[in-house]
Amino acid sequence: MFDALFHPDQEEDPDRGVVIHAANLLEVGEFQLLQLAFFEWYGREMHCSEKESFFRSVFLVKETPVFLRHYARNIVLSDDRGDLRARVPFYHRYDPAVFDRRLPNGIGRFVGVTVLLISVLIVSLGMAIFTIEQGGRCTNYLPPCLTAQDLGEVTRVDSSQR
Repeated sequence: MFDALFHPDQEEDPDRGVVIHAANLLEVGEFQLLQLAFFEWYGREMHCSEKESFFRSVFLVKETPVFLRHYARNIVLSDDRGDLRARVPFYHRYDPAVFDRRLPNGIGRFVGVTVLLISVLIVSLGMAIFTIEQGGRCTNYLPPCLTAQDLGEVTRVDSSQR
């Protein structure tokens, strides 16, 4: 019991240790490694009933099937030789789809249009502020923002200078 507390990463069963090590080398889960081993051994995908049966035997009963042990040992040997390519898509075909920094078409269009509209709004507000600072107050609350100078009106300051 104390040995398990002091060394939690060590597996009691050496076969399970090899399986865990192989899964870590490939950066996949143990069940994904089980699926890969099954495919290589039998040449087909697991059926749902087989998945349940193997899951129960491997993870609950702690039995290591021959094909899983064989596959895990081959992975570890490949790593020892230096020819293991863990990033090959074949090993990761059971990985769940992960957000890969690309937005789906609908969301991408929505984000693009939203950014465009917000940009137009910010530029318009900036131009309005610039116009007001240069030419005075707007003559109307509604767009377009026309100042007294734009309309050609003479202000009191201008009339006194004539």
